Amino acid sequence: MSAEETYSHAGADLVSIASKYILLVESRRNLKGRCPFHADQGTSFMLSPEKNIFKCFGCGKDGGPIEFIMYMEGKSRDEAIQQLIGSGN
Repeated sequence: MSAEETYSHAGADLVSIASKYILLVESRRNLKGRCPFHADQGTSFMLSPEKNIFKCFGCGKDGGPIEFIMYMEGKSRDEAIQQLIGSGN
């Protein structure tokens, strides 16, 4: 398994990463909050802890821990992977 697959699916906890940037509240099996990627007045950002993925139903951005870091910090895929490896998250 590549480093990308490890940190996208199992190694990096998306809940702990996203919680550093936004307030997440429980909504059945998922967590929801205001999308950090656009001016969100509602709670269009959904995160599945079980699947370790997110989706914004306002702007359409989705992915896992790597994509979240890429969007939030404007990093390349390789830079996001290195950040996750370096943080041990």
